[in-house]
Amino acid sequence: MISHQEMSDLWGEDGLLYIPPEHVERFRFDLRMLSPEAAIPAEVPLLFTAYIDDEIKLFNVLEIQVGDNEPMGLLALGAVPDEKMYYCLDGDTGRVLLLDLGDQVGLEPVNSSLATFVEFLYRLEQFIRADQGRATRAPRAAELRRELAALDPSAFADPESWWSIAFNQLQ
Repeated sequence: MISHQEMSDLWGEDGLLYIPPEHVERFRFDLRMLSPEAAIPAEVPLLFTAYIDDEIKLFNVLEIQVGDNEPMGLLALGAVPDEKMYYCLDGDTGRVLLLDLGDQVGLEPVNSSLATFVEFLYRLEQFIRADQGRATRAPRAAELRRELAALDPSAFADPESWWSIAFNQLQ
């Protein structure tokens, strides 16, 4: 997994945001599931932005109830750019979920932990920066997909999952 230094080298210290300590203290999962220093990037083109200013704000705690289950405490991490879809951290399990506030409200798994979510964003940022166009993109995307699926198989378990769809578009 990536280190804080690698994150800082790629995004710059100004390009990183940190989950406030008062939220970290309330998490019920193993804190080793967090990214280094609980940092997230501010932006990754086309995939992620922490600059959200809707009814949901960065690091807001959301109480979401799905069906008859107990309400979930989610921490807003960011959004899919130009969409009403929000990346959230489940305070009980440490999973990253995508909250869709479109026509039908939905909640779907993205990554098994914040550490793997940030690792995916890190690797995709590197991929985007090294992109040399359509001719070489598909084989590089297929290789990256294989590597990321080995890191977090749950992210690609469903062919309709967020990461499966994102990589289908890259390939």
